[in-house]
Amino acid sequence: MKILLTITLFLLLFSCDNSVISFKKACNADTAKQTVTQLEEVKAKIEQIQSIAGENRTYWVQDSIQKDNKTYYRCQLLSRLPYTDVHIYTFVIPKEDCKQVFVQQKDGNWKPYTEIEQQTKQLKAAQKQFPTFFKQFTANMAFRQQHIDEPLLRFSVEKDGSVLLTEEEIITDDIHNLQTYTFTYYPHNVCCKNTESGVVYVFVPVADSWKLTEIWK
Repeated sequence: MKILLTITLFLLLFSCDNSVISFKKACNADTAKQTVTQLEEVKAKIEQIQSIAGENRTYWVQDSIQKDNKTYYRCQLLSRLPYTDVHIYTFVIPKEDCKQVFVQQKDGNWKPYTEIEQQTKQLKAAQKQFPTFFKQFTANMAFRQQHIDEPLLRFSVEKDGSVLLTEEEIITDDIHNLQTYTFTYYPHNVCCKNTESGVVYVFVPVADSWKLTEIWK
């Protein structure tokens, strides 16, 4: 009986060891992509784009790169917009460990995704102040002009699915505090939708305030 129990435990441990080993070896291109597609920021960004621009606006480009004699999977998320494809995120994952995820910054440096998560938590705390900001934005024209990006991008989604883009220096929309808006909060911006016109205004945090960067119709 003891011999049978010993053999059973041995087989169980051996099986567990094999599963751990196979898991470590399972970091391949598909696993790397699956890892980044499940990140909170990625899912939120794709959801945001689909909500204002429609389905099938994003796609992935994947390859491998070398750095410091190590090989990494590179996964880039892009969006199909007028005249060009807009880069959204670039993630790099070591081939030997799909649990490590880095985000490529605008300057080319890599930042651990764990640091991005911490920044996202801080931004979520700041979003609590957004309704107060938006109330002033709708009520004061001078304040409104001070809080638009340059250039301000206006997107128009046509019936055939195409998107028209125009650049503006000032905001000419009829905005006032008697209108009703719904707020949708994403990790790095807030979408404000006019419930009557359906126009969506996209704001991003800048220092201790906000700026209007895009208008979608």
